[in-house]
Amino acid sequence: MVDNLTTAPYQKSSPCCAPNIDAIFRDGIDPGSECMSQFFADQIDQLDLALDQLAMKDRNFDRFALMLIDNVVELTLHQHAQDISTDAIMYPPDDGPRFPPANVAEALGPRFDGKVRLARDAGLVSDDLARTIKYLHGFRNTAYHRGARHEGILHALSAFYARVACQLMQRYRPMFWPSSSADRISHRVVKYPGSSNLAWSPDTYKNAWQRLADVAAQLGDTLIADLSADMTATIDWANKRLVEMADYPTPVSKSLDQAVIDYQVWPTAFSTLGEKYASEHGGPAPMSPDYIAWITQHFPWPQPTNPIPSWQKRLTALRNEKNAHAALQRYCEFMQQTETLRAQIDMAADQLEAYIQMQVDNAYLEEQSRMP
Repeated sequence: MVDNLTTAPYQKSSPCCAPNIDAIFRDGIDPGSECMSQFFADQIDQLDLALDQLAMKDRNFDRFALMLIDNVVELTLHQHAQDISTDAIMYPPDDGPRFPPANVAEALGPRFDGKVRLARDAGLVSDDLARTIKYLHGFRNTAYHRGARHEGILHALSAFYARVACQLMQRYRPMFWPSSSADRISHRVVKYPGSSNLAWSPDTYKNAWQRLADVAAQLGDTLIADLSADMTATIDWANKRLVEMADYPTPVSKSLDQAVIDYQVWPTAFSTLGEKYASEHGGPAPMSPDYIAWITQHFPWPQPTNPIPSWQKRLTALRNEKNAHAALQRYCEFMQQTETLRAQIDMAADQLEAYIQMQVDNAYLEEQSRMP
């Protein structure tokens, strides 16, 4: 049961619009069914717990913190979408919906991107903040669903996400501020707004988010340095494997540019894309003896030269970046745009290592067979 209900119509509602009472009863809208005091208390609880995990500076606790913070962000974005949906029913404008109903419906569904898109369109988050939230949610997904460790950057990412979450919570203003005597406030939460429900208000919560943000800031900000270090390791590893491939005599060593093309040949040559290109441009059949030589010479390779110098320039730009949101964008774009080529380099280098090991094993067995 709701003991106290403060109505704060959604910011884009027209002041001349009267609540649609018939729609409220017809559609079963209960403005007090979700007590915002309990909702906000739960988010404070999760963020405070996440900060405790981050203070441990252990990769497993960092991963747990990342999931807690992401859950706060997703729940808040979903609640924001519910506010907009309720507002559209209670305060229908005369000139049509304020937001496309399809976008609102998508935001109320399971897709995270839809929630972020609606929040951006409604002005809750800026373009930069929306992009950052999607990137950070992506790290959470790879850590949780794929088991990706992100060892060198996980702590900095999680601490940054905590600050982003506090920023989001400070900006969010719910449509209603109901509270109830049935609210259950944990010991973690009491130290922020206090123990008395009577003292809780929008300003109280705003102060709580700021206190949480202050605590998060005390964890330090190594995001740009850690992202730069991880990109450095990624580039150095790719360069090492590229040089190994170029230096191997087959029958003589080759240039790095040629090695890059060789990395791309086999994954492409017998793919649908490669075979289609050969068919449309007068190339030989895929099983012909000269097919590989033809595709190597004629295919428009996405990366026709050694990529390391251009990657180093991108690394320098990341190191010199001062804005954390822009730095995260630079890092993520680099990782996404180079992922295919890096995977091809790894695969070819692994195959070369396996071939060399097989030659060593064969030579050993042959030598053993000649021994009396």
